[in-house]
Amino acid sequence: MKLVIKITGKFFDMEGDKSSLLSSIKELIGLGHRVALVTGGGGIARRYIDLGRTLGLNEASLDLLGIWVSRLNALLMAMAMQDLAYPKVPESLEQFMEFWAHGKVTVTGGFQPGQSTAAVSALVAEAISADYLLIITTVDGVYSADPKRNPNAKLLPKVTTLELKNILESSQSVRAGTYELLDPMAMKIIERSKIKVMVMGLSKIGSIDRILKGEETATIVEPV
Repeated sequence: MKLVIKITGKFFDMEGDKSSLLSSIKELIGLGHRVALVTGGGGIARRYIDLGRTLGLNEASLDLLGIWVSRLNALLMAMAMQDLAYPKVPESLEQFMEFWAHGKVTVTGGFQPGQSTAAVSALVAEAISADYLLIITTVDGVYSADPKRNPNAKLLPKVTTLELKNILESSQSVRAGTYELLDPMAMKIIERSKIKVMVMGLSKIGSIDRILKGEETATIVEPV
């Protein structure tokens, strides 16, 4: 299968061993899957964006700061994978497709202002006709409400894009550095190409193959 993995930038903020993601990708490759990895910018990107905002930068410029940090995270992962990954980080969808054609893992960050790395992952999944877009975030899946604000929020095993839009409307912003799960652009791409999406937590990084087989749970997002 062709898999696109979108890893939250917060993964790079956390202390501890980062090899779990590498091990999981190597396992997937060993099972015959092709993998693309999209990295977010995380806390470092947000610090640069906050600093830029105090200096009066506009939203497009702030987005560029976040994009460059996400690309640095991508370069880190590409270098860590050594011969398994293409050694350069693409800066556009065209470059991504060029690098992908070499048959190795292609790791990318952001592409352009106004476009979250969630949207990038959806574009990449669409472009390569991926079997699944796997979104790895800080929570175990999609909840009925923001679990960080509402302790009564319930984990949803399955949700439509329409239902997800309603959940996210009250908790997401489109300002630079504030994207959390799927922004409107990512949602539109998923809907128009009927991309199969699974949302899982960082704790499930080592269980991706089991999730694909249905042996462990993740939230399935159904495009409508």
